[in-house]
Amino acid sequence: MIYVDEERCESFGLDSKRVASIARRLSRAATEARELGLTVFGGSGTGTLRFHRDGSSADIRAVVADLDGDFDGGDGGDVFD
Repeated sequence: MIYVDEERCESFGLDSKRVASIARRLSRAATEARELGLTVFGGSGTGTLRFHRDGSSADIRAVVADLDGDFDGGDGGDVFD
């Protein structure tokens, strides 16, 4: 489930309905990626889809796609106050 802080959007002049639409699409894509064993990863301005499988004979890790757009991996923090 997504959450959009409508008050914060308004304070920055953002249309909260458009923000919610983007959040829903990204959430659907991340869920679909997870079903395939992929992780959406962002960092240093780039985005990738990464595959990871722990196997008994080998640990497989691979970038399987590069993404368009601006991605920030940051430190994982989600509170900006």
